[in-house]
Amino acid sequence: MLKEWLDDFYDILFNYRKGLLRIAQNRNIWSGMVIYLLVNLVVSIATVNSSSVVIKDSFFPPEISAYFPQEAVTGVLHLLPLATILVQLVFGPLYFLLVVSLVHLVSELFGGQGGVSKLGAVLGYSHYPYLIVALGGLFTRFTAFNVMSILALAALLWSLFLKIAGLKIVSDFSWGRATLVYFMPLIAVAAAILLFLLLSIVFLLPLLMQFMESFPPSLAF
Repeated sequence: MLKEWLDDFYDILFNYRKGLLRIAQNRNIWSGMVIYLLVNLVVSIATVNSSSVVIKDSFFPPEISAYFPQEAVTGVLHLLPLATILVQLVFGPLYFLLVVSLVHLVSELFGGQGGVSKLGAVLGYSHYPYLIVALGGLFTRFTAFNVMSILALAALLWSLFLKIAGLKIVSDFSWGRATLVYFMPLIAVAAAILLFLLLSIVFLLPLLMQFMESFPPSLAF
């Protein structure tokens, strides 16, 4: 069991083609979700100290913290680790299943035949690179260097590459089609927002101008 986990961990990070192919063949969506949750929990716990500093500086700057008892601020920050764990446990699985469902739906529309269970497995295991953020959190906690931003960007790009590669392997896509399929939900949301804004400008702005013109001149601003 431990050897299999270590083999998966090493191959996913350093021999992605072999690792993702084995994950797609031997794992399922539930094991992928477990890996996704475990990685998120480890990262959250390891970086909670840095997160507490950011939250304190953001929500309790000196000019505002003067109006709050120090005990209240400290109590809120002490509850942050527990709140983080609860959020991950409650909303993490829902978010993971939602992402897998959307990507699988788009994949099927583009002719993918891999199956949702294989796709969920590779997407979950592709979350492994975020463990370097946990190492960065521990490094930041015990040293004077803050490398969180750099490691977070590296983990994001690394994990994104693995997810697209996993989608390519599972659905037998080209790199271009796999990239398009993975980003299609985000593209669709951005297009819907842009369309809404354009329609608002086209239809609502003339109505607003007509409404403003209906006021008597004496009431004009």
